[in-house]
Amino acid sequence: MMGTKKAKGFTLIELIIVILLVTILYSIGCFSFHQFMARYRLEGAVRSLVSDFYLARMKAIGKNCFYRLRINPEGKEYFLEQESLGNTSPWPGNREGVLRKFDDPKNPYYFPGVELVSSSHDPIFLPRGTVVGTTILLRNDYAQKTIILSSQGRVKIR
Repeated sequence: MMGTKKAKGFTLIELIIVILLVTILYSIGCFSFHQFMARYRLEGAVRSLVSDFYLARMKAIGKNCFYRLRINPEGKEYFLEQESLGNTSPWPGNREGVLRKFDDPKNPYYFPGVELVSSSHDPIFLPRGTVVGTTILLRNDYAQKTIILSSQGRVKIR
């Protein structure tokens, strides 16, 4: 009696099922990755803005003068400004550091897809550590964050 030789390998149906499963897993992974990156960029923009709040507060205390963050939602930008001591009006003052732009890829503060939607007004930091508070709204396609700066300099993020 002759032995039959058993074929080795996968059938065409098995290969199609494996390719289909890999494609489904890949599409789920890509979608999750895009959501993760959008959330990461929004949180990065919030952290950047909050750290600039603390920077302005510490500079106001250290130099014993007023500082403010000049926020321009239409231009999607903001910058740190020291009061002008020579003029009768303390503003416009002297800009310190780089202009922080959310929509310019050449800017170190660039966060793709994040927009600076609104600001109730520009926060002014006083030499005693208090601040004229504000509420700022940042958003992208997946979420939005509200940053609330109280008069004591405390920051809440919602």
